[in-house]
Amino acid sequence: MVDALDQSVGELLEALEKAGMLKDTILVFASDNGGDPYTALANQGLNWPLRGTKATLWEGGIRSTALVWSPRLTRSSRVSTQLMHATDWMPTLYAAAGGRVGDLGALDGVNMWQALSQGTPSPRTELLHEIDDWSGASAIRFQNYKLVVGSHGNQFDARFEIVGGTRPHGDLKALRQNSKAAAVLKRFYGTQNPLLQPNINDWSAGGNVSCGQGNANQNFVQGQQYYLFDLSCDPCELHNLASTNPQMVSFLLSKLAAYNKTVVPKIDPATDSRGYPENNNGLWAPWIY
Repeated sequence: MVDALDQSVGELLEALEKAGMLKDTILVFASDNGGDPYTALANQGLNWPLRGTKATLWEGGIRSTALVWSPRLTRSSRVSTQLMHATDWMPTLYAAAGGRVGDLGALDGVNMWQALSQGTPSPRTELLHEIDDWSGASAIRFQNYKLVVGSHGNQFDARFEIVGGTRPHGDLKALRQNSKAAAVLKRFYGTQNPLLQPNINDWSAGGNVSCGQGNANQNFVQGQQYYLFDLSCDPCELHNLASTNPQMVSFLLSKLAAYNKTVVPKIDPATDSRGYPENNNGLWAPWIY
C-alpha cells in the first residue's frame, strides 16, 4: 500500500513538473489519527512507543505525523515540533497562497505558515482534543501539559509493541532510492538535491520518539479519573502527574469547562451499508449519508 501511495504521489509530482507548476506547489501529507491494530476494523497499524490506538485520547490515537514540501519553505530539511491542529491546515494553506485569513471569518484554526516556513514559534499554545458527551471522556493540551479525563479501562489503554521489532533506520536510504516521488524531486533540485545530503539521516532521525526517563517513574494505572502528562519529557504517557501537580489539573479543568459551554450535542448517524467496500467493487471511498 505504501509503495502504491508513493507511485500515485510521484505521478502527481511528475504531472506538476511537466506543467511547470512544481516550483509553485505546496505538498502536504498528513494523517488524521493513530493506527487501529486490534478492533473489528483493524489494519495492524501500531503506534509504538506511544500509548493507545485510534479512537482513544492517548498520544497513539491523536498524535499524527505530517510532512510539508515546497520550494517556498525558507527553512527546510528539518523536523518540526511546533504544536499544530488539523483545523490549522485551511488558514495555513490559504495564507501561503496569498489569501487574507481574516476574510475567512471566525475559525478554530490558526495560520501556521510563518511558523512552518521560517521555523518561528507556533502561534498555537493549546488545543482541545475531545469532549465526548456520551462517554464523559475529554482531553486538552496546554503547551507541554496534557490532561485526560477518564479512560477506557481496557486493552486500548495499553502500548502495543511492533511485532518483530523496528526496522533499521538505514532502510530509509534504500527506500528513497526507489521512490518515484523522490525521482521527480531529484530532477527538480538537480545537484542541489537535499535528498542526497550526507546528513539527511541525522536530521530526519529527529522525528523518532523516545520515552526518555519515564520508565523509571512509570505509575500509569488504568481507571483513574485524571491523567496529567508533561509531553516534553514523557511523550509515551508513562508518568501520571495528576496527584503531584493538582494546580495544573485545576487549570486545565477550567479550560475544559469553558470549551464545554460551546459544545454541540453529538450526532452519530446509522451505518449505511451502501458504503461498504463489498458493494463498491472492493473500494473504500467517501460516502455521503
